[in-house]
This record gives sequence, C-alpha cells and structure tokens, in this order.
Amino acid sequence: MNPPMPLFRSALIASAALLLAAAATADTLRRGAVAEPNSLDPQIVSGASSTIMRDLFTGLTSYDPAGRLIPGAAEAWDISADGLTYHFRLRENLKWSDGSPIAAKDFVYTLRRLVTPGNRTRFGSFFYSVRNARRIMGGELDPMELGVRAEDERTFVIELERPDPTLLEKLSNYAAAAMPQAIIEEHGRRWSRPGRLVTTGPYRLAEWVPQSHLTLEKNPHFYAAGEVGIETVHYFPTTNAETAMRRFLAGELDFLLTFPADRLDWIEENLPGQLKIWPALGISYVTFNNRKPPFDDVRVRQALTISVDRQQIADRIMRVGVPTAHTVTPSVVSNYDTPVPDYARQSMPRRLAEARSLLEAAGYGPDRPLTFELRYEPPEENRRLAIALQAIWREIGVNTELLFTDFGTLYRSVRTGDYTAARFTWFSPTDSPETFLFLLESGSTTNYSGYHNAEFNRLIASAEAQLDRDTRLAKYREAEALALADYPVMPLYFMVHRNLVAPDIQGYTPNSRGMAASRYLRRVK
Repeated sequence: MNPPMPLFRSALIASAALLLAAAATADTLRRGAVAEPNSLDPQIVSGASSTIMRDLFTGLTSYDPAGRLIPGAAEAWDISADGLTYHFRLRENLKWSDGSPIAAKDFVYTLRRLVTPGNRTRFGSFFYSVRNARRIMGGELDPMELGVRAEDERTFVIELERPDPTLLEKLSNYAAAAMPQAIIEEHGRRWSRPGRLVTTGPYRLAEWVPQSHLTLEKNPHFYAAGEVGIETVHYFPTTNAETAMRRFLAGELDFLLTFPADRLDWIEENLPGQLKIWPALGISYVTFNNRKPPFDDVRVRQALTISVDRQQIADRIMRVGVPTAHTVTPSVVSNYDTPVPDYARQSMPRRLAEARSLLEAAGYGPDRPLTFELRYEPPEENRRLAIALQAIWREIGVNTELLFTDFGTLYRSVRTGDYTAARFTWFSPTDSPETFLFLLESGSTTNYSGYHNAEFNRLIASAEAQLDRDTRLAKYREAEALALADYPVMPLYFMVHRNLVAPDIQGYTPNSRGMAASRYLRRVK
C-alpha cells in the first residue's frame, strides 16, 4: 500500500537533505540557515536570511571578511565637498548572473522601487536622506522624483537632502543591490522564484526545495568570481537548534549560525577552536503596541520594563555572554555613549515595588489583573525566555498569555500592528545609533511599536543635520534618552554572533557585523 502523499513527499525531502548533507567535498559548503527565507526578493525578505541574501546579491559597496567596508558593484566613488552628492563608478563589464549587463539605470530603478509606497519593502526608510525619499514614501511625490540618476551606463548619482555618513554602509545592504526591472515587471512578486531569479552576488540559485534545502552555485559572471573558492553552498533550515547541533556533530553541516545555549559548556570543552562568539550590532527586545490598550498607557509599559531582571535572563537562559540591555543602541556601536536609564541602577525589590504601584495607578490589581498576549518565535531559547518573562510578570500581578508562532507570521503581525506585545530581534546594517533609533522614529518602516513623539523626531532630524560626528552622536543620545523615558519598547539583551564552524572550514573572521560570506570561506584538508 502506498503511503499518503504528504508523508511520501516528506520522506523524499528528508532523503534528499541527507544525501546533500553527506556530499561534502572540497568545493562544497553546508550551512544551517536558522529558518527558511520567506522570499528571495532582497527588498521583501525578512527573518534570519541575511547570509543567504549576501551570497546572492552584492550592493554598490560590500564588506571584507573582517567586516570592513570595501567596493562592491561600484569600483570607486566620489563625494562632493558638502556631502550631498555621490558619484558611483560601476565596475567594467558588470553582469547579472545570466550574463546580461548591469547598468547605472538598474540602480536608479532599485532605489525607486525601495521607496515606492505599497511595495512594503523593509529598508526604505533607511534612505530618507536621499532627496525626496521621505515625501515619496509618505505618498506626497512620485518615485520618479527621487534624487537618483544615471549619467551614463557606468555612472550612478545619488543626491541627498542632508549629509549621511552611513550611506555607504547602507548601500552594502542587499536591498540596495541592482534589481532586474524587466523581470520584475513581467512576473511581479513571483520574479524571485527559481527559474526566474537573476542575482548580482558571488552565487546564483540552483535549487530550492521548500522545508528541505536551498542550493546555490558559484556565479561565473560575478565580478570577483576568481576569488570565490566554494563552488556550491547548501543551506538547510535548522529551526531546531538541538537537531542542528546533532547534524553538525555528525559531520552533516559545516557552519551553524546558532546552537543551544545550554550546551555552551560542553561545546567549549569538546569542540576546541570551533566555537565563535562575538558581540553583534543587534538587540533582542519586546515591542509593545503603543497604539492600543493596554500599552497606550506609559505606566503599563514602564511597570513591565522595570520589573525584569535582565542579568538573570542573560545568566540562566542565554548563557552565551550576551550583554544586558536597558537602551536600544548597543554599547558596541563606535564612539557612542549609551544613555542608561536610572532604574537600571536600582535594586530589584525597589523596582518591583514601583512596578506594582504603577499598575495600581493604571487601574490594575487583584480584582482586575493586567492580561495580554506575548508573541514569540523559534528557537527553543525564545520559548524559555517567554516563560521566564511570564513568571517575572506574574510576581507583579500580571497574566501573560504566550503565543508561539513562526517568524513569518510574527513579522506580518508586528508589521501590520496586529499584535499586543512581541519578542523581536533587530540587527543593524550600520555601526551607528541611527538605524537602532529607526525602531522608534515616526514614519520608519521598522517602528513596529507605533511610538510617536514629536520632540524625539525633532532631535533625530537635528542629529542627522550635524556634520560634526561628536555633535551628531550627542544629539542621538539626547533623543534616545527622551524616548527611553516613554518606555515604547523593552530592551532585553544585546545580541552576540554565536557560530559553530567545522575545523576544516577556514576564512571566517569574527566581526560585529556577522559577515560570514561564503565567498571568503575555504575547505581545507
């Protein structure tokens, strides 16, 4: 008797994954992908897919193995004396993965698409410094009014409204890589599916079997193809960290982006040289929906925020040296003095007593306990974190209903505002407070809390207008301190990159940006 089709298909997928995992050769790399991408459109994709996207797409700028900015699709650039005009010179014979030429007009299309309202791109607000970008995203101007142009086939020009010292970093983002206008206009949202997707990075898509694997092959038309040592890269969804680690130990995977935190001691003792832990430009936080009850009341947000012992979470749950967070911007950001709030220096008994008083003042108590839903996504440690928060808040009379969901569903809910509270993660593409504070700025595509404070927005605008670095950072600090007093989100801890790398894989240099591009890796005997 034949097995039911779903089971039969699952068996085929599992068999294919095992065969791929076993096929380790000198020119093959097998990576755990944390989760399967929800898309391969670099302006739409969300979740822990950045490594895949960097393998497929390269922007005007890029990064070396140590996370230092280097030329990408552009071989050089000039910046005007006032910092408002950038001329990028594209590499000669720059090509898509199908061998057709890439021209400056393709980058014009890319940035226009990125800021077009209705496209629901993730990173459009990162380019508010470009002339007219904010007004275009607000629906006031046509995308054709964006301050970008192609002077000739190889010269791409960006005109800014204000100097933006992080622009070159932002242009390294895969969302700013060249987009194929003709293919997108022909196929719409389906342009990034297998058989249609063309890429600009060191790899191109060879195969994608949902819930099984995603295979990339070396792109022979990449401008630095001769420097790419790994011919084939297999990505395997590894949402279960324990299962992923077992596959790593069995030699089925070469590179893991994460591992079970409670296995840290064993890993340190038994896998010398394979553990890589490094501070990251990222934060784990709880976003409160400031737009509706109960989190439209600052007293509720404050009570929940001050009642959490972050050091306990870091020591007992995370256990990988994560720094506790009371601010949105990590201390690892260069030259920035984070504005730590006063409650972080107070004792926990005092904080718990104040939290109970705040909830009572907000109308909550034994006869009317505060009750809300907290959403969270894999891996397992996030479940443990959610349970810990539930227990902590129970001590101040709060009932927390936990809702486990996949990341795609979680992302859609916070993006649309269809949630009450959610545990979320943010990794910044720039070494600057700016993109962390985008989490709180009105009109930002990453302001999931819906927080709005006109004075905060004014301070951010003032910071962005500063040419002097120290003055700009001081303005950002003032803005962040102001927002933290409103408790729009609850910082928990700052992220660390925690990788397991097989001993025969070389070329990985730990860095705060988490750059572990396959193009720089090598398998050695």
